[in-house]
Amino acid sequence: MKTLKTLLKFIKNNLSSSYRKITILFIFTLLLVIATPQTRQIIQAKAINGIEQRIKSQKMGIMENNFRNEYEEYFGRVINTEQFNPANIRITSSHNSGNASEIAQKIAIADRLAQTKSAVMWVVPEKEYLHLVLITSRGIITVRDLYEVPFDTINQTVIDFYQQINELETPFDLTLSQKLHQWIISPFEKEILEPEKIDNILFCLGEGVRLLPFGALHDGERFLVQKYNLSRIPAFDLINPEYKPLENPTVLAMGASNFTDNTPLPGVLIELQEVAQKIQQRSSQNQEEILFNQEFTLANMQQRLKEKPFEIIHLATHADFKPGSPNNSYIQFWDKKLTLDKMYELPWQTPPDLLILSACNTAVGDNNSELGFTGIALQSGVKSALGSLWYVSDLGTLALITEFYEQLINQPEKNPTKVQALTKAQNLLLEGKVYFEDNRLITPEGEIYLPDNLKLKGKLDLSHPFYWSAFTLISSPW
Repeated sequence: MKTLKTLLKFIKNNLSSSYRKITILFIFTLLLVIATPQTRQIIQAKAINGIEQRIKSQKMGIMENNFRNEYEEYFGRVINTEQFNPANIRITSSHNSGNASEIAQKIAIADRLAQTKSAVMWVVPEKEYLHLVLITSRGIITVRDLYEVPFDTINQTVIDFYQQINELETPFDLTLSQKLHQWIISPFEKEILEPEKIDNILFCLGEGVRLLPFGALHDGERFLVQKYNLSRIPAFDLINPEYKPLENPTVLAMGASNFTDNTPLPGVLIELQEVAQKIQQRSSQNQEEILFNQEFTLANMQQRLKEKPFEIIHLATHADFKPGSPNNSYIQFWDKKLTLDKMYELPWQTPPDLLILSACNTAVGDNNSELGFTGIALQSGVKSALGSLWYVSDLGTLALITEFYEQLINQPEKNPTKVQALTKAQNLLLEGKVYFEDNRLITPEGEIYLPDNLKLKGKLDLSHPFYWSAFTLISSPW
């Protein structure tokens, strides 16, 4: 076997493409002639498997191109994929398959640095079936096509599930949750996810499932968020997979409590103050800046961005992803709306590592709304974005965001990834360890007293999926 590998390496390095193929075919045929029947079967099986993987890789490349084309058409611009290939990530050539091999190598590099075990899953509803594709750092592509789950079936189930969560009924009915888990996760769980000890899943999603709150899927014993770190990506080729811990990050935190044509957000000020406090706890240096109410203008933000780079941009304000073109979707500032089509023009000195939108609302069942939400990091130019699939509520957002910062910033010994910090915060809400009681936010780190005008009486439990499953990390989980 060692001699054969040496021979193949010599052929690869010294013969032209046409002669290389002829020579390898001759050697393969010779091996089949002289080999024992058992060895011949092994050689043939490996050859067939290699061919199948190359075909799957080619199809994966087409699928990735289709996703990129879809976002380019929606945002009305050509996307330069070079920006998603950091200089410190070197991809070596491989005899296996181009696209799959590159994705696997990028996953492996990120996993090694972040100490994660990742898989990328494409969930693409087609008219007649549900198309599922999975790849891990091993580079093996696994495909499952579920003809019992056509587009109309899964699309309506997602809409029903979405509405069910928003109704806040207790106890939470797990019927739809388990059905979606059976369709999407179960085809891979026992065969790949569990044996390979996967703990980090990146979902690339097609029309009809882009707004699915994956963390709330249930296997009959646990929610998905209790087993995996979950994020969604526009396409793997459209994310920056570089891992870099956020150490003493600079933060620009902005927001407003009152709006002329939107509902008030009375908890925004305390949310911004808690963000600032979490940053100060990590470093005595002045690492944060706050713009609130009248100071929260688009011009003020643009000026701050020109003056210095920020690693985290926190926007505690309404963000609405609506049907139609990108100029219908917007982020609300004190003085005006920043529409999604204009976000690409923000004057970043250096693109932020994380953009947080803490009061999002997205129109379920509309493909353009789905593209706007899942493409927010891509359009804004940031590495990752954190948003909510629906408007959670002022208090629920305060609880989740406060704990997210605690896990991301103040756990230096863990060096968590962004998605790990989000997952930990979500689980603390789910487990009832973060809740409100008599105008106080109770967390494992202590109590936070709320403003008197909130007048919260009694206990507000946050374990229902409504409060934690909406929050989603978009683009790179690292």
